[in-house]
Amino acid sequence: MASSDDEIDFEDEFDSVCALCDDGGMLLCCEGRCLRAFHATREHGKETMCESLGFTQAELDAMQFFFCKNCEDRQHQCFACGKLGSSDRSSGAEVFACISVACGKFYHPHCVAQLIDQDNGVTAEELEKKISKAEPFTCPIHKCCVCKQGENKKDPEMRFAASSRFPKSYHRKCLPWHS
Repeated sequence: MASSDDEIDFEDEFDSVCALCDDGGMLLCCEGRCLRAFHATREHGKETMCESLGFTQAELDAMQFFFCKNCEDRQHQCFACGKLGSSDRSSGAEVFACISVACGKFYHPHCVAQLIDQDNGVTAEELEKKISKAEPFTCPIHKCCVCKQGENKKDPEMRFAASSRFPKSYHRKCLPWHS
């Protein structure tokens, strides 16, 4: 039996809220690179009035794997600007995924280069060129935008309070209104 430290936390691997309505509940997770979750049926999204994916329970029961439309079409939104772009490297990708396995966020090279802290002496322009050539990067939601440190889930004050809509993270202790 795996120890609690070895177990995969659902929240760490997939979004824990619906990508359409930002609420939890019974969710269907995309097994593509985006790692987003959705209310699959109208019944699952009923409490939040989520439009859901509109599957019937029979369709859901018959489904072996689920890939959202974005992952199927290799078209993903930039998490910074919100514009859709091709993530298909074989046909000239416009958006690139953060290297963090549990992230699922995509960015235009220009957008993410402007957001990443430049403590390593690399200019935003140099970073943009590297990302355009598919060099790996870690997006800004993996560091606190105040203290520039990573998350420590074992310390409640060092856990992230991250937005599902904006590319910024704060440790709970670094939140502007925290006293």
